[in-house]
Amino acid sequence: MSDSPQYPGGYVPQNPESEPERPPKSTVEPTREPEEDRPVAERFRRTTPARRLAIPARRGRGHWRLLAGTVAYVMVVGGMADYVEPRTRAGAHLIFWVLILLALLVTLWRERRHGWTSRARWPFLVGAIGGAVAVEALVLLFGSPTIIVGSIILLTLVLFVLMLAG
Repeated sequence: MSDSPQYPGGYVPQNPESEPERPPKSTVEPTREPEEDRPVAERFRRTTPARRLAIPARRGRGHWRLLAGTVAYVMVVGGMADYVEPRTRAGAHLIFWVLILLALLVTLWRERRHGWTSRARWPFLVGAIGGAVAVEALVLLFGSPTIIVGSIILLTLVLFVLMLAG
């Protein structure tokens, strides 16, 4: 920037007395579709109301909830095994089996409702029996304090991976 009167800066018209030149008016008119004559909101209006469109239900991928529930069950019941009576642990096994059966029934109901093909049923059986066997085997082999420490390490690792994934 200069304070010199020789370069005042800004826009300086070539002829200060005359008006700025305007581009000549076009003699060719653009052709318009009849649709363009309507307001914009009319042109983009849906032909089918959204309430009538059926959104197809998507089937879940894999048995991640079953696996996560079984692992959480093993961590909780295995961690409390040395500190509660055997009847309480047996009751926990029974509640877990009822929840697995309920998940199986919900899966069957959703398959029938949405017309999906049947999936394998063995993961539910493996989850129910495998979870109970895993609890009892871990309690006999290692004990509850080791299961608690292992559970904390596993949950920390899962949390770390989830934080990395965002």
